[in-house]
Amino acid sequence: MRKFILAALPAAALLIGGVAHADEMQMIEARQAYFKSLGASMKAMGPLTKSFDAAAAKAEAEKLKAALAVDVAPNFAPGTSVDEFPGETEALAKIWDNMEDFGAKAAALHEAGAELIAVAEAGDGAAFAAAYGKMGGTCKACHDAYRLAD
Repeated sequence: MRKFILAALPAAALLIGGVAHADEMQMIEARQAYFKSLGASMKAMGPLTKSFDAAAAKAEAEKLKAALAVDVAPNFAPGTSVDEFPGETEALAKIWDNMEDFGAKAAALHEAGAELIAVAEAGDGAAFAAAYGKMGGTCKACHDAYRLAD
């Protein structure tokens, strides 16, 4: 019996490690889905900065509002960077070295998103273009600091 238990320990460790790995991959996939939804909203809104359509802007603002309502923070657990999951994520490990700055960048994204939504709902084309640029700047600031370069 004792030999059986000792022989089973490596398999149990692999199973537990596999479960942890699956949980980490779920986190990575969830945050990637979140950012893809934000990217899709930004892509759809881009042409509206040149040829403003109030109804289309409002519709896209609703999608952006839904995306920004998701709390992605729990999906940024330590150990889920490109260092641990090469080819699976582009999140740099330095996110977890400077969570205060990363959080500030996330807050700036939400503030810029709220502004973009507000001007879209107001139907102001000029303000929409400016707010879109500001939101894009928040995306870029975070990508430049915390995302693997393409």
